[in-house]
Amino acid sequence: MRLARSPFFLLALVVLLMIPPHIASQTKGPRILGIFWAFYAVSVLMVSARLWIQARWLRNIGLDDYLIAASMVMLTGYTVVSTVNVGLGYGKHTAVIVQEGGMDLLVKILIVNYTDFALGIMSFTTPKLAIAALLNRVMNPHKFHRGWLWFLTGLVFVSSSICIVVLFTMCDPPRALWQVDLINFGQATCRPQKILVGYAIFTGAVSGFVDLYFAIYPSIVLARLQISLQKKLALCAALGMGSVACAMAIVKCFQLPSLYDTSDSTYATADLVIWTSIESNIIIMASCIPTLGPLYELARGKRSWSSHQRYYKSSDNHPRSFSHDRHIRKPAFGGQGDRDLITTNIGPTKDGSQESILQTDESKGPYPQGGIHRMDRVVVEYEMRPLDREGRPS
Repeated sequence: MRLARSPFFLLALVVLLMIPPHIASQTKGPRILGIFWAFYAVSVLMVSARLWIQARWLRNIGLDDYLIAASMVMLTGYTVVSTVNVGLGYGKHTAVIVQEGGMDLLVKILIVNYTDFALGIMSFTTPKLAIAALLNRVMNPHKFHRGWLWFLTGLVFVSSSICIVVLFTMCDPPRALWQVDLINFGQATCRPQKILVGYAIFTGAVSGFVDLYFAIYPSIVLARLQISLQKKLALCAALGMGSVACAMAIVKCFQLPSLYDTSDSTYATADLVIWTSIESNIIIMASCIPTLGPLYELARGKRSWSSHQRYYKSSDNHPRSFSHDRHIRKPAFGGQGDRDLITTNIGPTKDGSQESILQTDESKGPYPQGGIHRMDRVVVEYEMRPLDREGRPS
């Protein structure tokens, strides 16, 4: 390759031969692989359990399940590509990489690294679409709020897509991002790095805000329900895990200034790659937790592997079981903690608002509009006895 024979490379090679031993031995590769695959393994287990429950137990696959499957595709690509890049040498100092494999190896690592950045951005963006779909299905908001949830996720998706465009258009021609010798020879020009860092921080802030909103919104609604405090806390914790993803987004924003270090990017940006992976995995885990209620029932012996029915206790404390009715909307998640929600009539009002599950003034009647009413379905079976000639039962 022409770059390997350039005067810049020969001069750099002479200097790099004097790299101190403690610098030459530094690498973040093992840390990247350990964190990536540890979190990825948990995400795979939770998503697999979610899809299995929705498809086999509840038989209620929805849009949010398809979106979380697409998110796992993005996360899988991000994890695999990052692993390949570490195998090439990513995580080491740029000077060490050039010393070991020359400029050709550095160019390969930088190409894979920029591709990895794009996958990482989409891996924490796509799960937000799944969370919005889940909240729309579970919380049943009114039309305006439903649109607002999709607007927030659309804002994150658009801003993240623009961030990828900004990343790959920083230099003219774009290949100067990985063929750094073009800049030294005056064959390419690049915009100031503060443009990329500033917009990346803006994208991270938007992403963190949406995560926080998705955590607070269900908690506010559930806090007003007429259920026990224990169940309120359990449901708020299950639907409010997005607050952890918000914290990860904030930490990641503090890692974004590492993009300024273009002379040693293979080492300086390693922490940014790690925190992006953590954020992506946390969002996926948070979207799966509310759907894993049946596994909690199974662990407590309240459900069997072959069960396809819902069980609950009526007012006289006698257990009753009812098979699913295909005309009744099935809840998006199940479990002991939210059984009051499952066995309660919480259908929307005429305008489709979630206000139908909020407290109302009971003085308006025994069944005020918007209140939560316990409904027990009783099936009575009987047989007609034959009559004798006089019309009496035989």
